[in-house]
Amino acid sequence: MVSDTKLKNNKTAQNDVYDIEKGSLSAESEDCTQNCEQSRHAEKQSQKEARRAKKQAKWERGSFIALLVRSFVSFSLIIILGVVTIFSVVSWAVNDAARHIGEKTILEYVDELVQGKYSAVPSSRLFGKKGWLDIVDTKGNVVYSTRTEVTKYSAGELDAIQKFEKNTTLTVHEFKMVDDKSYCLITRTFVDDSGAKQEQFMLLDYNHNVIEHTIPTNKDKYNDLEFVLLTYDATHDGKTLNKITFTAQDGNSYYAVFLDANERGMVATYMFVIIVVLAIVALFAFVMFLYVKYLSKHVQKPLAAMTDAMSAFAGNDYHTHVDYKGSVEFEQLCDAFNEMVDLLGASEKQRVALEQDKQRMLAGLSHDLKTPITIIQGFAKAINDGLVSDEDKQKYLQIILTKSAQMSELINQFYEYNKLEHPDFALDKKPRDVAEMARTFLAGIYDEFDLGGYNLDTDITEEPLVCDVDEQNLRRVFENLTGNFFKYTPKGTTLFVEAQREGDFAVVRFMDDGPGIKDDDIFEAFVVGEKSRNKQGSGLGLAVCKRIVDMHGGEIFLAKTPKDNFNTEFVIRLPLVKQGDKKEQTGDKSVKTKVKSDIATDEK
Repeated sequence: MVSDTKLKNNKTAQNDVYDIEKGSLSAESEDCTQNCEQSRHAEKQSQKEARRAKKQAKWERGSFIALLVRSFVSFSLIIILGVVTIFSVVSWAVNDAARHIGEKTILEYVDELVQGKYSAVPSSRLFGKKGWLDIVDTKGNVVYSTRTEVTKYSAGELDAIQKFEKNTTLTVHEFKMVDDKSYCLITRTFVDDSGAKQEQFMLLDYNHNVIEHTIPTNKDKYNDLEFVLLTYDATHDGKTLNKITFTAQDGNSYYAVFLDANERGMVATYMFVIIVVLAIVALFAFVMFLYVKYLSKHVQKPLAAMTDAMSAFAGNDYHTHVDYKGSVEFEQLCDAFNEMVDLLGASEKQRVALEQDKQRMLAGLSHDLKTPITIIQGFAKAINDGLVSDEDKQKYLQIILTKSAQMSELINQFYEYNKLEHPDFALDKKPRDVAEMARTFLAGIYDEFDLGGYNLDTDITEEPLVCDVDEQNLRRVFENLTGNFFKYTPKGTTLFVEAQREGDFAVVRFMDDGPGIKDDDIFEAFVVGEKSRNKQGSGLGLAVCKRIVDMHGGEIFLAKTPKDNFNTEFVIRLPLVKQGDKKEQTGDKSVKTKVKSDIATDEK
């Protein structure tokens, strides 16, 4: 049970805490909040517009896939047009060349034949390497031949061999009549000396008997060999067997029988295929060279820039960036690299800063421990050596006790600070009414103000200020701020605590009319006020406060211009739980239940 005196004091504290003014925030605070919100909104809009413009610019330049598609289509069209052009040009050139192959015929060398100069006839050029020329008399004897084997022609064979005409075409068509017997129709088309197109035919039965004919012949029937000679031009692709008749200078008639194996159609085809293939291969190689060169320009450039940037980054240059404008994918890669450089650079700066803080903290801790240890050792040795009188012994022991307590406090604060800095540490946050927490905390320490000779005044809203907080750690923030007040201000100083809603934040202010603080780095570890306050203490209390508030997503700072003529103002800003949040409703209910319970306990 709580004593009557305690209850009375708590009741008095509660009355002081709950005695607040209702109404709106001051014009200054409201204007500041509005300006901050407007500035923050404008900054967000500007960043959003910048990202949108950057994204639009990227897509206007196109992606790498689009670049590949465009370049592939372009070069494919070039190849197709090139192939068509090559095909047309080569086709014309080959056909023209084929027309000139064997342009001269044996008719151009009749004079040589008449004169008996048979060797003067260029057989290989006229008839091809596989062709040959035989000079045969009227009895069928071969008087000259370009072949190694010389044969004798019969009268029927000579008759079967067709007379040479320019541009001659011979076709053979076999068919059956109603009597179910086979017949053969030989059609001969040629151009005569006048340039007119002529057509002749010969109809043979299955025994090679001549039924009808316009093709000149002296035979009524052909044997198998004679039939082969008759139809040689049609049955031997690209080869022709013909004859011409001439009268020599001696007055005798002769036959010039020749096999033309130039195969003009085959030569033209081979030439066409070879030239077209070679031309297409050359065109494809050239186009692919241009294609690869074109793509390498768009790939090699960003890769080279990335390589240079990585080399610079490997040399601990954390300010290098890749400035590339091109394909979206490469821009994204370069942007990701730049972000990585910025993050690693910031991480490196943070690491260096943490290392410096660590060294400074260790140095501060060593310094703050060294002084009381030295005093304790000196006083203990003096007592042990009997150098202290009985009158001063109690004084020395009290000093030793005080310094030991300071060392214990320093070690405890250092432990708390390091615990907060540990990566595995996490807050146990729940929705709590920060205004009610401040009220309850101040009611609990009201006696300390009364007994210590200090004054306490409050202005705490009755409106619930529900925030997601770790109650235990936020209370530690309140304890450290009030502890600093007791430690660094003289008796008679007034502490004024204010808790109000400002926009979407719960703002708690600790203000006093003491000596004031001039240092900007007061929240750094092992930093204490230098000018207006003594140097007693570790400087870890405010560092712990800042760490806790930062982990809550809020901020704590020392106001440059304290309100209402106060000399010191600590401001704590914590984000409120949004309206309609299920979590807020649950937390608010629990807070109100706790508040009612505390009030009921105090009123008993």
